[in-house]
Amino acid sequence: MKIADTSVVESFAELALGYCHWCENTIITVSHASQISAWLCKLHGAGLNLPKVGMGYWGDDLPELPQAQLTVVKDNLSDLNGFYYSEYFDPDPSLISTNEPGLGDVGDDLLDIYKDLKHGIVDYQLGKIEGALWYWSRMHGDHWGRHAVGAIFALHCLVISKDVKNEL
Repeated sequence: MKIADTSVVESFAELALGYCHWCENTIITVSHASQISAWLCKLHGAGLNLPKVGMGYWGDDLPELPQAQLTVVKDNLSDLNGFYYSEYFDPDPSLISTNEPGLGDVGDDLLDIYKDLKHGIVDYQLGKIEGALWYWSRMHGDHWGRHAVGAIFALHCLVISKDVKNEL
């Protein structure tokens, strides 16, 4: 398959690499709420513009993540583990009566986003552009995009808007 607009994919790859690099090299805490939100807003917006591709792969075909980097990222995000917020998995109002609220966790959100983006980066750097694109695009809709918008909302409500109120 030929990708029509490679510049969109290249831009996304650069953004994803930047986020992953930030996670690998920064001890991230709640004091980074605005920075985290900015990263997630940029990634989510760029994810919406990724071209859709045909069937990709799932499961055993995923590239291995570098374990040393993954360990560093887990440590760098550990201050946000347990930074919980309420959420509905599916906020469709018609489902509210049967849909119990759950708990999201900003630390888990950021780690899952990192892993999903890093899987694509590994493929991208191996020259498997279509595989990376499929994974980033598909997982934006199914997984990391949900984590991104959940974390953005939680950080806004629990930190950013409270900081604004305290300034007034």
